[in-house]
Amino acid sequence: MHRWLNVGIAWVIIAAVALIQERSRVLAGILAAMPLSIPLAMWIVYAETRDLEQTAHFTRATFLALIPSFGFVLAAWALLSLRVPFGWSIIGGYTAWLVVLLLLRGLGILR
Repeated sequence: MHRWLNVGIAWVIIAAVALIQERSRVLAGILAAMPLSIPLAMWIVYAETRDLEQTAHFTRATFLALIPSFGFVLAAWALLSLRVPFGWSIIGGYTAWLVVLLLLRGLGILR
């Protein structure tokens, strides 16, 4: 039941972003960046294991996995600021995400 509640909350937030972005890009950005799937995934890991140490390990991995996501956002922002077409900016963002992810994996930081 809790999973469906989180999914419902996510849909409400997505709808709110769509409505609010017309009035405030900053507030819409804050709503878009809210951690929605992270607490749900943490809850799933904890519910399956009932082990705080395993859940903490998962949460650490999630934290480290956010670094490539920052690379995505930074690259997409930079490309859009340079007036690169939207689709290419998204592709560039995903390319940056993949490069940072592979770099972290190669360095053994994200295993």
